Amino acid sequence: MSPEIAIALSIIIPLVGAVLIGLCDRWPDLRETVTMVTAGALFAVVVMILPQVAAGGRPELVLLELFPGLDIKFTVEPLGMLFALIASGLWIVTSIYSIGYMRGHEEENQTRFYVCFAIALAAAMGVAHSGNM
Repeated sequence: MSPEIAIALSIIIPLVGAVLIGLCDRWPDLRETVTMVTAGALFAVVVMILPQVAAGGRPELVLLELFPGLDIKFTVEPLGMLFALIASGLWIVTSIYSIGYMRGHEEENQTRFYVCFAIALAAAMGVAHSGNM
């Protein structure tokens, strides 16, 4: 997989996951399975970018050039890579914990929590890969 596709997927996967989680509202087991699969897929995609960054590369994805010299782009730098790895890895751990906690306490609005969590992770990936902040 090319680094450009991996960068795009690292932002798209949590957003698609949020939609799928929302659609699984009536089926808690399926909702939580989708949450875990989405978290695992995101971590796997972020890890796929790691070798190129570790070798000194700076993978880049330019979405749009607004004006000459002013782009909307994503660039993976070492610190952003570290942030993306930590955020995506912790999503797996916190999802495992929150599933047990929220089910054990019969919390309401679990689907909303998982949807918002996935959206927050998409935003975190966008910040981690931002090329021109």
